[in-house]
Amino acid sequence: MSTSYRNKIILTYRALLEIHEELMERIINVGMTGQYAEINETFREGDTFKFDLEMFRDSKDQNLQLLLGLFDELENLMNTLANVNGITEEELEDD
Repeated sequence: MSTSYRNKIILTYRALLEIHEELMERIINVGMTGQYAEINETFREGDTFKFDLEMFRDSKDQNLQLLLGLFDELENLMNTLANVNGITEEELEDD
């Protein structure tokens, strides 16, 4: 595998990481303005809460379930890409 090719794979993985984070944020936003809107209203400006996507897994919201499915597929793809290419944490941190 050429160095240039490997670099492109690593850059692609980094881009997927950004998409992964953005998708997680979107899932939380959809969940907290949809099915969990009442809970969302209890939060005040400056409040902090650590969200876990698992809290949305039992949701009856079809859109939320579609987004969670995409999130899981993306995570599986990223794991496979990292394993097949032996991508290390150090390579992902390097610029």
